[in-house]
Amino acid sequence: MKESLCYCGHDCARCLTYLATIHDDESLRERAQKFYSETFGLEIPLDRVVCHGGRSEHPFYLCAECPFAKCCNNRGIASCTDCPKYSCDLLKDYQGKYVNRVNQIDDHENGGIE
Repeated sequence: MKESLCYCGHDCARCLTYLATIHDDESLRERAQKFYSETFGLEIPLDRVVCHGGRSEHPFYLCAECPFAKCCNNRGIASCTDCPKYSCDLLKDYQGKYVNRVNQIDDHENGGIE
């Protein structure tokens, strides 16, 4: 499994918040901040637009209480895809709305960032 995938399947390697953090890129951080404001109405200070990866000890603060990480850890599995109940209704709903659909670098942009 790719280390850049969160428990739910979100690809950190394409996430604006993660990329802004690991590259210390203020323009990406501002894009992520704008995304959260326009999409969810969240006014997040730039200094809180920080994520070291969904599987790290320092994920984005909105992901700190990730139900998928908790569930996987409680079951002793590496990701939701390893679960015998995959894909549960909670995961289906979340993936349908958010996973790799939001706050992501476009594929054509990604070549210059990695």
